[in-house]
Amino acid sequence: TIPLATMTSFVPPSGLPSLFPDLDPTPQVDVSPVCSIQYTADFVVAYDYLRTVLRTDERSDRTLRLTGLCLKLNPANYTVWHFRRRILGALERGGEAGDARGRDGGDGDGDGDEKLPPLDAATLKSEQGLASTLGGANPKNYQIWYHRRALLEPIFAAAAAAAASSDGGSSGYSPDAVLDVARDELSYISTVLAHDAKNYHAWSHRQYVLRSCDTCLTSTNLWQSDLSYTDELISTDMRNNSAWNHRWFVTHRGLHVPLSPDEALSECRYALSKAELDPHNESPWIYLVGLVKEQARSKSDNAVGSAEKKKKELVVSMLAEAERIRKDIIAPDVACPNADSARIELLDVLSSLVGDAGDDGDGVKEVEEVRAKAAALAHNLGTVDDTIRRKYWAKREVQLARKKTEAV
Repeated sequence: TIPLATMTSFVPPSGLPSLFPDLDPTPQVDVSPVCSIQYTADFVVAYDYLRTVLRTDERSDRTLRLTGLCLKLNPANYTVWHFRRRILGALERGGEAGDARGRDGGDGDGDGDEKLPPLDAATLKSEQGLASTLGGANPKNYQIWYHRRALLEPIFAAAAAAAASSDGGSSGYSPDAVLDVARDELSYISTVLAHDAKNYHAWSHRQYVLRSCDTCLTSTNLWQSDLSYTDELISTDMRNNSAWNHRWFVTHRGLHVPLSPDEALSECRYALSKAELDPHNESPWIYLVGLVKEQARSKSDNAVGSAEKKKKELVVSMLAEAERIRKDIIAPDVACPNADSARIELLDVLSSLVGDAGDDGDGVKEVEEVRAKAAALAHNLGTVDDTIRRKYWAKREVQLARKKTEAV
């Protein structure tokens, strides 16, 4: 176990000479610089010692403390983060202070062939605390987010291997312990998103945690709890596109597999409920159209006729709801490009489903009527309600008219 004092305390620059009495600092050599960077005195001292220990490849308690100071001075230094993980790996595998040279503590992104092993619970929490401390003022620092992921990867990988092993194996963490680690990480991500709901790094890391747990844990309610989490965010800010995107990710469990008809219907109704509250917001309409299009393209194990009938029923019901919102909540004489755009897309999907069903006279007539209605909506948007995108709507009108002609 790595001494926690090594990880939680930052050695002051003035203490480096006594911490490294046997080493000489290595100054930075700038050959004829056009413009010299004016580093602070503390920065110069810390990184001069870092160059020395990088050259000697010393992985010890004291070099771990040195990396903490260097990262405090510059949290974006990838080399320091990488070296810190190599030190953690060497110490976790039993290297003694000052005598871990030559051991491989790589984390898969350097020159070593051994990856960072799962850290013990106390070390993991302390290291995550360091990342949180440094990440507070640097919420979009990629190196910090990558470090958090690198700490979790060996734990999730070992848990997945143990779950797949015929004898049950051992990851060092029980399934409940792995779940606790995941929940703690999701809680931290939530605190970051509370300050910046559009932080791409945080959302990406959240998806990684959920996917990993789905692989290494046989039973977890993380997907359901995160679905509730997206509802909280969307209810707070219905224009939070990141939350809508994450809801799609969660409902699909990170897979490119269509939802079941019942799941799709439930999510469609959810989108409509939000569209009713803010019909001028494009997010619920885009979400709704995405769900409907996914169902229309999906293949079913049911009889072809039955499956196609259900798809058409879904589109027709969603289109009817969209028409109701347009008429009763928005009012026909009020411009609402987002709602009308969704109606066009739903009509387009409906015409494709009707056209695929057969070429009888009634079917052709229905396709003509549906596409004519969609083309009329596109024309109105391009000439009246959404003229800033008139060229786009003119193109859509032509496309819809052409499909109408092809159906005749």
